[in-house]
Amino acid sequence: MNCVFCAIAAGELPAELLYEDEHCLVLMDIYPLRPGHVLVVSREHYPYLHLAPEAVREAMFALSQRVMQAQRKLGWGQQGINWLLNDGPAANQHVPHCHMHQIAREPGDTLALLWRTVVRFVPVGRAKVMADVRLRAAQLREALNG
Repeated sequence: MNCVFCAIAAGELPAELLYEDEHCLVLMDIYPLRPGHVLVVSREHYPYLHLAPEAVREAMFALSQRVMQAQRKLGWGQQGINWLLNDGPAANQHVPHCHMHQIAREPGDTLALLWRTVVRFVPVGRAKVMADVRLRAAQLREALNG
């Protein structure tokens, strides 16, 4: 199997890891749709949410709430956070491994969100994007663990 999230969980690929436990990993999306875009990922490989055991599903949602509280503690998404779970290829799931996106939103950011959707995988400006990802990872890691 060639799964990026399985490789991250196994320590074979680097990631901006924020938290991990026996069920889940929390990491920064390296192609963020908005600043502070976070992924809550099942540790084990489940292509669909319904294939994950109940304990894993419960852990993912509980951890997502904890991440949301940390995001808001930092002032991100005060007026809204998207929880997004693309469940299967027809739902635009790019990595067939159960994961949730948490995207902190701000009023009036819809055009910026749509633009990032179009250009997020374009290599231009990657150094600036990754610098922001690393900075926000450090902030969120401290908020989660502090």
